[in-house]
Amino acid sequence: MKGFTLIENLVTVSALGILLILAIPFQARVRNRYKLEMAVWQIHSEINHLKYQAVKDSVPYRFRIFSRGYIIEKYNDSSSQWKKVEQKILSGLWLEANNSPIFYPEGTVSNLASITIVNSAGKYRLTLAISGRIKIIRLD
Repeated sequence: MKGFTLIENLVTVSALGILLILAIPFQARVRNRYKLEMAVWQIHSEINHLKYQAVKDSVPYRFRIFSRGYIIEKYNDSSSQWKKVEQKILSGLWLEANNSPIFYPEGTVSNLASITIVNSAGKYRLTLAISGRIKIIRLD
């Protein structure tokens, strides 16, 4: 007779089950690391976009960080106030900044900032220089 016995099948299924159980925590760590790195690149891209948008529109833009995301604001000359353009929530992450950078039509930046992004997979810091250069550092 050809085929597998019941014992052989049970051993194979049990071994696969154990491997799956061991892989679940690893998969969660990989997912959290991916989420952290994507948030870093999203914020980096958004800041670069705002630098060019301020020059293109000839209007200052402000990038404000709060604990779960960020807000993009555009300056309204007629009312002399900041108007919210967009708000993003980054789930599973914690953000902190020491300042809210403002991007001017001349291509300059004021209120230089250090932005820290944290989750269970690690910690990154983005530092914005007066030239607009963004430095990314992994902190752990």
